[in-house]
Amino acid sequence: MKGEHRIWIESVKGLTRSEYFSLLDAIRNFSRPPLVNRNIALVSIALNNGLRASDVVSLRVGDVLKKNKSKIIEQKTGKSKTIYLNNCREEIDDYLEELDYEDENDWLFPGNNKEGHFSVHGFYQMVVRMARKTGDEKLVQKIGTHSFRKTFGNTLFENGTDVEIISQIFNHSSQKVTRHYLGIEQEDLDNVVENFKFE
Repeated sequence: MKGEHRIWIESVKGLTRSEYFSLLDAIRNFSRPPLVNRNIALVSIALNNGLRASDVVSLRVGDVLKKNKSKIIEQKTGKSKTIYLNNCREEIDDYLEELDYEDENDWLFPGNNKEGHFSVHGFYQMVVRMARKTGDEKLVQKIGTHSFRKTFGNTLFENGTDVEIISQIFNHSSQKVTRHYLGIEQEDLDNVVENFKFE
């Protein structure tokens, strides 16, 4: 099972800008009206903070209400992580305006499962369904809940952020794990060999 999980994560790829905005258009056009802002908030928070789906769906209202940043505990690692909300403030506020909550301890994304919040599987089903609505088969093949985390990491790397910093942001155990996760090892090897000439 663990090996299957690793293969599933590795098959999920980061998105290009055009793919991401195509997915957002599909969410706006094909989600049920009461779920449009929820779905946009889910993917926006995930992408702009490089979060795992399990950390997004388990957010509380108090984690994001009138805050520019917040500390959470990662579900997978148990480590503390700071999330920044100014980069998805508009999406969060649009969603909060229509969310019926009683206090800050309520789930940000309520659901019907035993935990009481929207499930990771539900998040996965939503993004796959919306990817299919785009009609882009390439996007459908690469989409998953890890797509947003990988998009975040790959974008940082392409913009010149050091792998060590990305590794710390991801709370990975080593830079090697980060490089493997982002699939940049082979790219580096190809560049070294392609540009080598013994003279």
